[in-house]
Parts: sequence; C-alpha cells; structure tokens
Amino acid sequence: MQANPRERERFLKEAELVASLHHPHIVDIYTIIKDADTYLVFEYVSGMTLHDVLNECPGRRMQPKRALEILRQIAEAVDHAHGRHVIHRDLKPSNVMLADGGWVKVMDFGIARQVMDSLLTTTNTIVGTPVYMAPEQAMGAVVKESDVFALGITLYELLTGQLPFRGPAEMNDKLEGRFTPVSAVVPDLGALDLVLKKALSPRAEDRYRRCGDLYQAALRALDGSVTPATQR
Repeated sequence: MQANPRERERFLKEAELVASLHHPHIVDIYTIIKDADTYLVFEYVSGMTLHDVLNECPGRRMQPKRALEILRQIAEAVDHAHGRHVIHRDLKPSNVMLADGGWVKVMDFGIARQVMDSLLTTTNTIVGTPVYMAPEQAMGAVVKESDVFALGITLYELLTGQLPFRGPAEMNDKLEGRFTPVSAVVPDLGALDLVLKKALSPRAEDRYRRCGDLYQAALRALDGSVTPATQR
C-alpha cells in the first residue's frame, strides 16, 4: 500500500472517516501520521476481548442479562458508524473489547479491511471472517444489514456457546436460513428463536434495519425476565 500512492490515499481517506467516529463504545483513532510511513495512533483499552471473556464463561455461555447489555453497547457503536456511512464488515467477539469495568469498545472499523482489500484486489478474495459473514458479503456485496447479521451471530454465540453456521455446509445453510434454534440449545431462551431467525435471514432486506432494532427485539422477547442495565 505504501508503494502505491493511489492506495495510500484511499487508505488515508478511510482512516480519516473512521477517526471521525467519536463514540463512547468505539475505539478512538487519536492521530493519523502521514510521513514517509503511515501511522495510526489508537486509544489504548485495558481489558479483554469479548471472545476471551466468553471462553471464561461456564459452558462458553453468557447470562442473558449480561449478553444483552453488551449487545446494546455494540449496537449503539455500529449504528453510530452506519449513520456516518461506515460499515464495520468484520464484527465478531474478537473485535469487541470489554474494558476494565465492563465498558464495551468496538474496534477495527474498516481500517484493516481497507488494507487487506488493497492487497487482495487482484485475487478477488473477500475479506472478513467467514463464520460471521452475511451471505451477500461472501458474494462481494456489503450493506448495513451485513453488520446486523454478524451481530445476530454474535448474540447467538454469547447465549449458546456455539456458532449457528459451521462446517462444510455453512454457506448453503446461510443461504437457506437453516440453523439450530436457540431453544434447542438453551430451552429457557426459546423466545429469541424468531428474533434470531429475522436477524440471520438470508436476505438483507428481511433483517432488522438497525442493530439497535435487534437489541430492542431481543429485550422485548425476553419480556422482563431480563432487566436492562442502567444506561450510562
């Protein structure tokens, strides 16, 4: 990228756009240094990734109340970015930090993806993490609802300890909307079956429009059995 002025300029524009995403639940870019080399100075977050926190939970399952509070904060961050025309494209637990004290920070908004896109353009390689990737993204089309899909998979994983789509039939299952309902793994959470069916719909237009809509639907489905934490 550094050797290609056009790609470097493209990357810097993307970095400046992401750097404008000032939000309590997004890792800040403090400075973009445009020198002989290019450097990004990120906010330091002390804590653990959501992936690592989940691995420490009994059975790799998080209590619904905690999972929904994390979901709320991720949704606020992603919807803020969408409002400024930034799609995350690689939303997953390892790209979410739980800072000391439990405060959520979403990272990797497009920056790493832009670098990899530049490097892989000639190979027609789709960048992202396949198991969290919406079917249209795997085919090269990315929309805001692609992030809703990835967030739906994240919620499913937080609550069940499993991924809804995996194995050699993963892509076909996504295209057919075929996965094990949450209720088959955690019977007490059957109210979320329809919520996740909508979030993980093969068709982007059939999903929730906003990540916040997914959070609200999940909260309503659990109907008072989960009390939302006080908003900060």
